[in-house]
Amino acid sequence: MPTPTRAFAELAAKHGGVDPDDMEAVQRWYEETVPTLSPAMIEKILEELLSSERLEVKGESPRVYPADAPLPALDQAPPVPLPLLAAGWREFLRRLLRRHGTRDTIDT
Repeated sequence: MPTPTRAFAELAAKHGGVDPDDMEAVQRWYEETVPTLSPAMIEKILEELLSSERLEVKGESPRVYPADAPLPALDQAPPVPLPLLAAGWREFLRRLLRRHGTRDTIDT
């Protein structure tokens, strides 16, 4: 089961002071700030994400589309790709760990 989006938001709030209800800010934090953190902190965040992997989704998932974007009718909407946070986050963090010269400890 994938890690709930809420877990990503809560970790961004805990470690980065990001508003967990602002998914654009959460995603920006993972893309821009996390790569600048120490390898130890990246590994800690990864461990917390992995421990959240099997959590049940409670409540409504946060919306991840820009608030000012008009939403098309369902019959006009294109297929939606998986959000960055849900797809490929392990590989993203694995590359960060390699860049910092730490051993790869991510289970696949």
